Amino acid sequence: MVPYGFSALLYAPLMRSFSYRVILIFTMCVFGMTCFICAKATAFPQMLWARIIMGISAASIIPLGLMMIGDFFDQDIRGRLVGFFFGISFLASLLGIVVGGLFSWRWLFYVPGILSFFIILGLYFLRSDIMDHKYLSTVNYGRVFNQRRIANIFIFIAFVSLLYHGVQKWFGVYLSQVYSLDKLTISFIFILTTVAGFLGQMLGGYLSDKKGRMFACYLGLMGLAIATVFLAGQYSLFYLIVLLIVFSSSWSMGHSGISTVLTDFSDQDRPAIAGLNSSVRFVAGGIGFYLTGFMAEKNFSMMFFIAGILMFLLVFRIKKILA
Repeated sequence: MVPYGFSALLYAPLMRSFSYRVILIFTMCVFGMTCFICAKATAFPQMLWARIIMGISAASIIPLGLMMIGDFFDQDIRGRLVGFFFGISFLASLLGIVVGGLFSWRWLFYVPGILSFFIILGLYFLRSDIMDHKYLSTVNYGRVFNQRRIANIFIFIAFVSLLYHGVQKWFGVYLSQVYSLDKLTISFIFILTTVAGFLGQMLGGYLSDKKGRMFACYLGLMGLAIATVFLAGQYSLFYLIVLLIVFSSSWSMGHSGISTVLTDFSDQDRPAIAGLNSSVRFVAGGIGFYLTGFMAEKNFSMMFFIAGILMFLLVFRIKKILA
């Protein structure tokens, strides 16, 4: 997560010299090649380095995607486009779960490697002025952070990502150790939560356009906080699944709302903001996963309760941050 996050900062400055088309074709080529290297790997170091390079290349997608949405689409439809954009990633995760459950683990790399080939063909033959766009202005990350409202939004994103990933990354271990669920049942639960995440992204995008970005953020973070606190208890399998569905869909809803906020900034600031978005989220998420490790080893209930209370505290900061 950390290499992915830091490498997201590379792509906005490259837009001064290269178009969307050139950057995406290059990164998809690298991504596809490293997928096949991982699929053929026979030693852990080989796979590790290929995965790091894969993450660096894949990090181009989110910042460039948000930049395109902000550049070329009206403000009143950006929320739905952002929701659909991130929702697709949940469907891709769902495909990964299915492939992982039915085939050898190597196909988890073969499938995206093959798909990247078709994406490259599509990018090459797609005739659109959007894909040939470049930025003329200098991307200045320091100048962006000197603007208080933008800095506050990224501090908010960092804390939410730290808490969310600090909890979510332990779900597999939690379901196995606390509820003694087998691999098939855990995979089924992950499929349900992935579908819920997709629907949450779509709903969050719709609400961002129709009810406002702040409303989507409020609703999403409040649902996330409630679900996280309640996970501190123990329940029947049905109610556990309901809580995990609320957790996933609420996160996605808030994620859609705050991501749409980032597309609304000026053309001058948007490239730097788009790059920082991925960087802050994934670096904070990696730190969150590391910090919650000691609590996960001792007491999952304590971890969920503390994280949920901290999320509630963030809810009351949304209006001041986004106003």
